[in-house]
Amino acid sequence: MCYKEELQRRNGERLQNNLDRECVPEFIQEFFCSIASRAARINYWSTIRNCLEWLISARIIKKNNISDIVPEDLDRIRAAKLIAYFEYMKYDRKMLLSTIQTKKNQLGSFWEYLKREHFVKDNIVHNIKSEEFKPAKTNRQKLAKMPTHKEIDAMIEKMNTKKDIFVRTRNPIVVRALLGTGLRESELAGLDLDNLFLNEEYPYILVISKGTYDYSDDGKDIVYLTKDATAALKEWLEFRNTIKDIQDKQAVFLNKNGKRMNEANIKAMFRNYSGGKLTPHMMRHEYATIITTEMDITFASEQLRHKSTNITISTYDSGASRSLGALANL
Repeated sequence: MCYKEELQRRNGERLQNNLDRECVPEFIQEFFCSIASRAARINYWSTIRNCLEWLISARIIKKNNISDIVPEDLDRIRAAKLIAYFEYMKYDRKMLLSTIQTKKNQLGSFWEYLKREHFVKDNIVHNIKSEEFKPAKTNRQKLAKMPTHKEIDAMIEKMNTKKDIFVRTRNPIVVRALLGTGLRESELAGLDLDNLFLNEEYPYILVISKGTYDYSDDGKDIVYLTKDATAALKEWLEFRNTIKDIQDKQAVFLNKNGKRMNEANIKAMFRNYSGGKLTPHMMRHEYATIITTEMDITFASEQLRHKSTNITISTYDSGASRSLGALANL
């Protein structure tokens, strides 16, 4: 069983345990069957549970617990009540508008399911058109996700001061691998040895991309490597061959116990060595900006495994980050 498949299994069990412990009604549980990602199911349940608990506490749903809710309780709710909930998140909880928008979309999907299955007459969430809860789309959002070279260099320098040779070797290589591939942390964690093709004319790796649930080789995408990423992976494999008592034989990156390095390990590494300034995903933004500058946009989109070049340009390509130097000299 591959890393992502095992992660799906564990997340599925975690959600089901939570639903069973809270005695969630079956008609609510059935909604999650339509969501492929088990991690997304957990996220959706958190959003739905918080909303239902607020509706109960506000006596909009006149039940004591979520376990007591029946479809008729949800059918009686009107859009104005959910607007009050979104206002509570905005003004009382001080939640970011982008977060509120995400939760609104999730609740919209839940109510659409309720409507489709005839548990409610209308999707009241989709009827909420208030501009008040829509986040502004500004260039600051892109720039906030872009790391500076100074921050990356400082993080790697701190890694290089560690006395532990395992940490001192692995951590900078993980950073170089992310910068040279644009992988998400889950994709890097899921890499197996037989996914590496480092001696080809154009070295590449095979990746189970986000949103892919075919775990066979046919379901994997090719991601070509930069020269430095290829060198970094070769350096790591050479060091990996010296490690004794490896538990996960196929995993490329390992923790000190010989087990697969997971997403949480990678996130913690960045958090600890950057003082919370950098995240693994910021390396993807840096990679995306470089390749969209230097290469054909179609190839850049394929490397990032986007469905369209519009996603690459609108989400990842930061014009300011690569042009400010030139602007300063004009």
